[in-house]
Parts: sequence; C-alpha cells; structure tokens
Amino acid sequence: MKSKQHACRECGTSLSDPRKLFCNSAHRMAFNNRRMQRGAMIYDLFRALRRERTVASAMNLWSEICRLERVWNDEDNRDRPGRRSYTPPKEALANLADKGSVPRGPTMWTNI
Repeated sequence: MKSKQHACRECGTSLSDPRKLFCNSAHRMAFNNRRMQRGAMIYDLFRALRRERTVASAMNLWSEICRLERVWNDEDNRDRPGRRSYTPPKEALANLADKGSVPRGPTMWTNI
C-alpha cells in the first residue's frame, strides 16, 4: 500500500513525519502570518455583512469578499503552486470544536 505524500504547507518540501505540517519554524510563521493578515482584512467585511445586511448588500460586500479570495488564490498559485493557504473544511471545523467554539457531539457537519 502506497502512503500519501506529505509536504510542508509553505514550501512543499517532502516531510518524513506525517504529524508535522511544516519543515521549519520560519515556514510555519510565514504561513500563519499570511493567514492572520488575510483574516484581519476579511473580519470587518464579514461581520458587517452579517450584522448590517441592508447596507452591506447595497455596498456589495459579498462581492468584495469574493474578490479578495480570488486575489489571494491567484497569489498562492503564483507564489506557492499546488499548496493551499487555508485549512480544509473538516479540519477547520474540527479545530473549532477542539477549542470549544462549536458544540461538541453530533453536529450538522458529522455526515460530510
């Protein structure tokens, strides 16, 4: 049985330890700093979209959020081809559950 290739999330270097996500701390920090910067950019837009829907809709905030994601995806494809800068959905929800941010036990995501 062939094992799945495991690579650094930042540079793509092959990793021997399947528990590791990065080949060194500089790559871990670069990856996480990029995510924090992008998250900060989208935080207010998303909150406004959810809490001030009429104004947000008139200002096309959802379109702006989608435009930002497209720019980031283009940057990732250019600078880090084949490596995503986001956590897959199941892993992201599991991370939230581990931190107590979503209810534990059966959720609407259990069967996905």
